[in-house]
Parts: sequence; C-alpha cells; structure tokens
Amino acid sequence: MHKKSFYHTVLWIFLSFITLSTTSFSQTLQGKVNNVPTGQSLQGVSVLVKDGTQGTSTDSIGNYHLPLPPGTYHIQYSLVGYTTQVKEVTIGSKDIIINLSLEESNLLLGDVVIVGTRSTQVRSSVETVAPVDIISSHDLQATGQIEPTQMISMLAPSFNSSRQTVADGTDHIDPATLRGLGTDQVLVLLNGKRRHNQALINVNGTVGRGSVGTDLNTIPSSAIERVEVLREGASSQYGSDAIAGVINVVLKKDTGMAVNLHLGQFYEGDGKNAQLGLYKGFRIGKIGIISAAADLRLREGTNRAGSYTGPVYVNWNGTTDPALRQERYTQDQALIAQNGFSLEKNMQIGNSSVNNFSGMLNGSLPISPKTEVYFFGLANYRLGNAAGFYRYPYQTSQVIAELYPNGFLPQIHSTLLDKSITLGIRGEIGEGWRWDLSSVYGGNSFRFDIDNTNNASQFALGAAAPKSFYAGTLRFNQHTTDLGISKDFGPQIGFRSFNIAGGFTYRIDNYQIAAGEEASYRNYDSSSGKAGGAQVFPGFQPANAVNERRNVKAGYLDLETDINNRLLLNAAGRYEYYSDFGGNLTGKLSARYKFADFFSIRSTISNGFRAPSIHQRYFSAISTVFVSVPDQGLQPRQQGTFRNDGPVAEAFGIPSLTAERSLNYSLGFTSRPITNVNITLDAYQIDIKNRIVLTGQFQRGTSAAGLQTAQILDAAGQTDVQAAVFFTNAVNTRTQGIDVVISTDYRVAEGKLTLTLAGNLNKTEVQGEPKASATLPNEVFGTILFNRQEKGRLEWSQPRSKFTMSANYQWRRFAAMLRVTSYGIVKAFDPSEPLLDEDFGAKAITDLNVSYQASRFLRLTIGANNLFNVYPDKLKVNQYPTATSPTSLDNTSFGRFVYSRNVTQFGFNGGYYFLSLSFNL
Repeated sequence: MHKKSFYHTVLWIFLSFITLSTTSFSQTLQGKVNNVPTGQSLQGVSVLVKDGTQGTSTDSIGNYHLPLPPGTYHIQYSLVGYTTQVKEVTIGSKDIIINLSLEESNLLLGDVVIVGTRSTQVRSSVETVAPVDIISSHDLQATGQIEPTQMISMLAPSFNSSRQTVADGTDHIDPATLRGLGTDQVLVLLNGKRRHNQALINVNGTVGRGSVGTDLNTIPSSAIERVEVLREGASSQYGSDAIAGVINVVLKKDTGMAVNLHLGQFYEGDGKNAQLGLYKGFRIGKIGIISAAADLRLREGTNRAGSYTGPVYVNWNGTTDPALRQERYTQDQALIAQNGFSLEKNMQIGNSSVNNFSGMLNGSLPISPKTEVYFFGLANYRLGNAAGFYRYPYQTSQVIAELYPNGFLPQIHSTLLDKSITLGIRGEIGEGWRWDLSSVYGGNSFRFDIDNTNNASQFALGAAAPKSFYAGTLRFNQHTTDLGISKDFGPQIGFRSFNIAGGFTYRIDNYQIAAGEEASYRNYDSSSGKAGGAQVFPGFQPANAVNERRNVKAGYLDLETDINNRLLLNAAGRYEYYSDFGGNLTGKLSARYKFADFFSIRSTISNGFRAPSIHQRYFSAISTVFVSVPDQGLQPRQQGTFRNDGPVAEAFGIPSLTAERSLNYSLGFTSRPITNVNITLDAYQIDIKNRIVLTGQFQRGTSAAGLQTAQILDAAGQTDVQAAVFFTNAVNTRTQGIDVVISTDYRVAEGKLTLTLAGNLNKTEVQGEPKASATLPNEVFGTILFNRQEKGRLEWSQPRSKFTMSANYQWRRFAAMLRVTSYGIVKAFDPSEPLLDEDFGAKAITDLNVSYQASRFLRLTIGANNLFNVYPDKLKVNQYPTATSPTSLDNTSFGRFVYSRNVTQFGFNGGYYFLSLSFNL
C-alpha cells in the first residue's frame, strides 16, 4: 500500500468513527467485579465471550463495559489466582448490568492465553500445548523498573536483558534474549500482530553482536495490560524470527484512569530515574472504546569507571627500553601534575543517559452486529547520550592539540524515532466463520550526532576545527498486511473442538542508511598519518548509503483440536517466500494429554527458521573499535564492516546470506499434586544450522592472513581500513535447557502468602567447525572467521542458569514482596590469548518492596532492587604495564574498566531504591 493511501485509510477510519459514534448497533453489558471475601475491586479481570471475538477487562476500580449486539452469550470472567466464572447473558434492547465476586483459587498459573493459538477455546497457561508465561501490568509495575525490557527480565527467568556500555548505539537500546539465544531469534508481537525491528544493528562486542532486535522500550509501560512469553519455537505459526519463542505485548483497552509516578536512584548517588505514566480509557457513545497512554521516562547516566594508570601526555608505553620508559613515565607524571589532569573516572562506564517519551492509542468500533473495526498505534521519541574511549593528548593521530590540549571524552548523542499504526477489521460470517483483515505499518530510525570530538585530519584548522558532527541516520520500515480465516468444526463432527485456521501475509521491508556530513567521515590529509572522521564514531559515507527493500509472501494453515477432554492436538504449517533469498517451509506438531486433573504432559516437535535481516545483508560502515594488542592493551583500529553482497566480501570469499534453520524439540508436564501447589516443567532442545554471525577481524599484518588481508583491502581502495568484518552463515549450535515454575499460596493470619519459584537452565554449544571462506583457505582464515571470542560469546555471554524465588504477602491494605534472583556464571574469551580469558562467578540479588493502599484511589510503594548492593566479580586480569614492566595481561584498559563490558549477568550499577505512587480513578 502506498504511504499516502495508507494515511488516507487512517483518516477514513477516524472520520467513520466520528460519524458512527452517534449510531447504536448494540447494547452494553456492564458491571463491577469484586474479591471474595474482602469485597475489594479487582482490576484486570478478563471478560470474554466464549467462542467469540469480543472481550474486555475490568478497569482500576473493577468496572467493565462490553458492547454486544442482541443475542445470547456465555460470558467468562477470569483472573490469575481466582476461580473462573461463566454467566449466560441475553442482550436485548436495554443495557445489562452484572456485578459479581470472584473467589480466590489455587490455580495461580491460570490466565487466558492468546499467543500460540488461533482457537476460540479459552485456555489457561497450564492447559496450552506450549509453555507460556503470563505477566500482568501489576507485576510489571511492582518490579521497581521503568523500562519494559528490565521489567520482563526480572519476572521471566528465560528472558535476559542487560544494559551495555561503551558500545556506541547499543548503549541506547537494551539487547533482549530468550532461552540464551540471539536477540533476533525471538519474535515480538503487539496485540498479536508482528512488531517491526529496530533500525540499529549491533556491531559491537556485546551480547547479540551482529544481530537486530526489537526495541521493547518503545512501548509505554503504562499502556501494557499483560505480556505473554511463549517459550517455544513458533515459526510455523508466526513466521521468521520465532526460533526461541514469541513475546506478545497486549495493550490495555478498558475504561478508567490511572497515573503512576516513579522516583529512584542508585545507592552510589547517581543514575536518578523518574517516570510519569498516564492512562485513560473511555467509551464513545455505546458502541466503542478508546484508550490512550503516555509515558515520560527520564534516566540519568551512571559511572563505575576506575582510576586510569596509563600514559596521558607522553607515551611511555610505546617502548620496551627500561631507561627510556622510565624517563618518559617521569615526564608524563610531571605534566599530569602540572596540568591538574584527573585520573579518576575520566571515562563514562555505566548506563547511558536517556530521555524517553512515548504514547499509545488503542480502540475498537463495532460497525455491525458481527463486525468491528479496530486500531492501535504507538509513537516513541528518545534522546540518548553515551561516551566512548577517552582520547589522551599523547594520541596525536587522534587529537588536535590546539582544540583539546588535555584530550577529550567523545560523546554519542542519539535521536530515536519509532512509530507504528495498525488498522484492522474482523468479524464473523455464515455459520461461525471468523475472519480478520489487518494492515500494520511501523518504522524506526536512529540518528547519530557526535559531540566533544574532532576529525584529526583537520589539524590545519587548529582551534577552529569543528567539535560536533552529524554522522548519519539508520532507518527501518515495515508494512505487513494479513488476512486470517478460521472456523471451529468441533460441534459438527462430535469433538469438543476442531479449529481450522489459515491465512495469507504480505510484508515489505525497507532499510536505509543516510550518509553523515562530509567532515564526519572524510580524511582530509591521509599522508599525515592523522585519523579521518569523527573520533568515536566516524560518519556513514556515501558509499555506505542504501535504500533497499524486499517483499515477503506467506501462507499458513493451523489445526487445533480437543479430541476429547484429555487429548489436545495442534499442527501448523507455513510457507514463506523472500524476494532476496527464496522460500522456506516450516511445520509443527504438538500434543497435550491430561492423565488426570492433577497431571498432564505436553510435547512439541517443529522446525523453524530466521531469515537474514535486511540490515545484515546491506549494512556497511567504517568505525573506530578498540582491540586487545599484545603488550599494548586496547588500541584503536579503523574497522570496515562490508556489506554481504559487496565486492570486498566477494574478494574474501564470503557467500550470500541464507536463512538460519532450526529443529525444536520439547517435552514437559503440568501438575497440581496438592490443592495449593502448581508445577510446570519443560525440557527443550534447539538445533540451529547456518547461524549468522559477525566475523572476527581480518587485520592487516605480517602473517599470511594479514598480508592477504592488506592486499585485498588495498585492491578494493580501502587503504585507511586496518581490519574488515562481515556477516556470514558460519556456525551450527545446539541449545538444551529446562524451564520450571512452581507456585503455591497459603492463608497466613488474615492475609495471603503466595510463593513462586521460577527457573531456567540452558546450555548453548557450537557444533563442529565453522564454515570456511568460499575461496580463501580455512587454515589461514578459519580462526578469524569465527574466533574463540565469538564462540565464547555464543556459549557463555549469558548466564546458563537463572532462578527466581519470590514471596508476596497481602494483609488488608498492606502488601510486601521479597524476591531473590540467582544468576549463573558467565565467561569472556580473548580472540587469541587464553591467559586473558575471564570467569565471573554466580551471584544472587535481592529485591524488596512494601506497599500501602492509602485510599480507594492511591497506592504507595517503597522498595529497593539489589537490596544488598551486590556487584558482579571484578576483572581479575589487570596486570597492566607500568613504568618498569612493558609486558602485561590487562583486561581493565589501564584500570579504567573495573567490571566486564563484554559479558554481564545483571549489570554493575549496584543497589537501587525507589518510591512509587499509583492513582487509579
């Protein structure tokens, strides 16, 4: 659909909305839901029409409104921890009011699940054929976090997300993973519709290197009703990316108003956070509901840098002669004292500072008794600021002395824009044929502005040289149109259910790189030995600029049937054709058998795939990276990331990208051995072939590989580039793991105590040898193509175990939550020197908060995350060179890094305390 016609459609929908708001097609079922025996209002109760598409949930004071055309319905009321009720209701010419109370139940894992099924059968998370975590908005808010990725990470053991540092754009977007796999191997849905990826591709040395994720932090947390985490491969149902699983974010759509205020900071006194979340839902006449939400999040940066011990004005580390080394060291120390140069925390190592503004609109409008139009959209605007490596005065090839006599700390300013809008129409025709036609348009852009820096090749300008540069913009846009049709034939053939669903999808992906200003990338005097381009992040060059698109066509078929009250089967198949690499067929077969009400087993076998992202195919850039050089520590290098289908990649024998393919196996059980205990345990194995990685560095040098690298780069005109990396299908991996959830509750005095243990054990291992270059010998380039550092990143950069034990106690107006999370060990590997490898031990952190319902409308919460101020292990290999010792084994970069920036379990900011106020009106 052309962009103009798409927006015209949006305008038509809103004009129709206004016109139709004065016309009544239906009456309203409304009422209030309370708790037994306290009588308190219940928020978030699902109110659904069984075997239908209509539904809503109760607002902050327990009220609900559900417009329905005339007829007789079975209405189901359900909420986690409460017994489900079903009421038969006949809608006529007047509104119907039904008030009811739900009794507390021991079925703590039960909540209606949308993700992973296209059946109209209402199933709880323990009744599905695949494991699903249901995380409510209340649970998200209770974490004491302000960003969705961090909220989910604290509540779902198989989900991990940690903030990165000194990683360029990745400082501003948190990589998020499921079951220890890649950030691009989990699919994100919004209200069941595919969410577009971010524009940024992670090319730095962090978790998810070489991958493109989906930025969950663009979603306002005040807009989230719940998050569904499907821990199962689902490519046959939803398409590419769903190798590890699916995360479905469900937006609120109920009446009422809520205001949330959060204030907090870290124990160290920095990293202040503030959030203001607003939500409002209202009815339009008697026929529609619109909800709106807005989030303002302000995040101050943190700094956990150590004291610098290296050269500042005189490079005493540039010689191994003891006398000359000592002489230069003495000179350097004298200049440091003379100029008052501070060696304390002269780098910014920690959270970047980010200001985030986001909004949501969500609504539906019945246009006939069995048809409704729905729409939802998000908008996000984010400003970030992060720093790179300090440039010291002795680094004359990088510093213009007249501009920065004491060196400088370059800054990366990011501007992120994200928008999406979904328009759809759905309904029912004939005898139970349900249909849904939708169109989703979304886009993300990432602009780089570099400040407090210089282009050293402009040294002739002296103090007049520019300090700021526009370095370019990344953009990704996606437009998806989907038609789905389904019908339950169960009653006609004597089964409890026999749902058949099918449909078609057409998607357009568009990826753009816009070049920066000339001075951000150009070398104005290459013969001088001065580095060209903006220090810390040279701008994208015109040769990097692209505007590429591809289209994807898909068809799918999904069958789900309750053969009887014990056996549930699901089979799905999907074929997708990508215009840039070809087609792929996936399938899945799942079963759940209920031996008794207290015990069921479930199992799935499926194949999946992940298409190479359009970013991985067309991204290219020249950047400054710091690499470990023997006896010199971290040194800057101009590194070229060359596009997969370009002449440089061809010269190195890098083949065209193709899809990653997986085989998924799972076996698990759900059990309720006694009335107040629920258990789910699921074991899985995921074999992935042709995983796409970003290679190690092909560096110029005196070795056979180094000389051949130099020859190829010079022949391609890349004389300023010292190293090259590429995207390629290089390795096969196997991931094995177990997910477990155990929950129970008890009456303690007059209150209720809920205990939950949730954990994930997983292990990823590289299988066999990496694939060799198509034309260059593996004995020369094999260890570079996929070196030991990259192997370790796949296998050990994320904890192999994560367990959370939580206790929630509620007594009258008081509530308390205690949570202990244990993280397994992680490891970091050097590309070539095993003595630089590091292991970081298992850690446990404790979170505690207490809340008080001050009135019907106001709740006050105080708490602390990481209550006991636990930090990960410090870097142990820190024998950095001194005035008398030129050799070193140093991971700390002359003491600047206290904690690893390559791997992290939960960050290294320490304890955090906060205050939250929630107003529900």
